[in-house]
Amino acid sequence: MVTPLEEMCNELEEEVDACVIAIAKFDYHSKQIQWKYVSHPLNDKYKRMVISYGSGVAGTVMQTGRTFLCRSRKDLPLVLSKYPIVLAEKLQSFAAIPLRTGHLFDAVLLIGYRNEHDLPSEQQWRPYAARISNYLKQGGLS
Repeated sequence: MVTPLEEMCNELEEEVDACVIAIAKFDYHSKQIQWKYVSHPLNDKYKRMVISYGSGVAGTVMQTGRTFLCRSRKDLPLVLSKYPIVLAEKLQSFAAIPLRTGHLFDAVLLIGYRNEHDLPSEQQWRPYAARISNYLKQGGLS
């Protein structure tokens, strides 16, 4: 049975021709960030990733509250090892979007491509980001 989250992510994936749709959440108890959902993962490494606030793709997006666009992983500002989701999923380009599920940006939507690819426009991903954010606000992926 497909969950509402999987359905939204599948629709987004089709809309933007993505290889990977992923969601990371901040855990207020542990003060860590974890990738909670990855569509079509190459492996299960994402399940073991524990990210600090301000680190990696998700931590950077949560800290800044800004979308992180990477047209080519060659252009990342830090060494590749600082971005474990990029390595684990062999991403070449991605858009990471902050999601507000409370008063803060405490979740991230990642749209990833395993080859260099034009990034989706905000007009394409914004409705899905809003739907996913609302789903998370209602306790999805708890």
